[in-house]
Amino acid sequence: MKQINHTIRTIILSGILLLLLSGRTIGQQTYPSLKAILIVGHQEDGTSSAINDMNTIAGVFEQHGIQVYKFYDAKANWGEIKSISQNCNFLVYSGHGSNLGENGEAGGLCINPRVSASQLLSELKLKPNSLIIFKSVCQGAGSSAGDDGDIGLPEALKRVTSYSNPFFKIGASAYYANNYGSGVSGFLKNFLSKQNMQNCFTISAQTWTEIECDKPFSKDSSKNIGIASSEGGGTSTVTTYHNGIKTVEQRETPKQYDIAYVGAPNYSINLMLGTNK
Repeated sequence: MKQINHTIRTIILSGILLLLLSGRTIGQQTYPSLKAILIVGHQEDGTSSAINDMNTIAGVFEQHGIQVYKFYDAKANWGEIKSISQNCNFLVYSGHGSNLGENGEAGGLCINPRVSASQLLSELKLKPNSLIIFKSVCQGAGSSAGDDGDIGLPEALKRVTSYSNPFFKIGASAYYANNYGSGVSGFLKNFLSKQNMQNCFTISAQTWTEIECDKPFSKDSSKNIGIASSEGGGTSTVTTYHNGIKTVEQRETPKQYDIAYVGAPNYSINLMLGTNK
């Protein structure tokens, strides 16, 4: 009897050790059926930092048992991305923003080669109920590094709508954008712990920003669009690139629109999994 109890104790302790080594905590939800595609476009001397941030995001996914596919910098090849994406439930993009959307508006991905919104519509496939996440993408949450001042809420809404809507047309259910360093990781931890989309947005916006709006989405009344801003003030160092030429300057920091979401307020990991618990 003592030998049996010792064996059971050894098995339990071994299981706990494996959990600790994997970075998981006891009771943490895992989703082995889910997959995420992580993309980092070339960002000049900011590429290395962007990859480090994306690897932190990858760690959050992996702690929850989600398989991760990485396409970083020169390896962010559109043909390979397309072949994998159809099996994925999450698409996370970090890179330059662009005006490759409809009528020259915000949209597209700056990878190898650059991908327009119309190409996304015709070529990209994702799992139903997928989630799109933009990490520090100019215009993705509203503001851009090239803005000279406060763009205003209507322009921020226009940019977020233009970026997100093509993904909804190919079956994605929600879109989230955050320009803060650890913002996406914090959002994901809440989302993967079964918080709904609206709660995740609200939590992520509470520390540094003020929620400007959280209202019905103009393209689909079943969804909401939310944008959060910070007042700005003081000066900041702004680095921009135009045709490969780097410009660094000090500017007065305008009001910034740095966190946004579009999706049904009750959208959650359970809906992604096809459950309603």
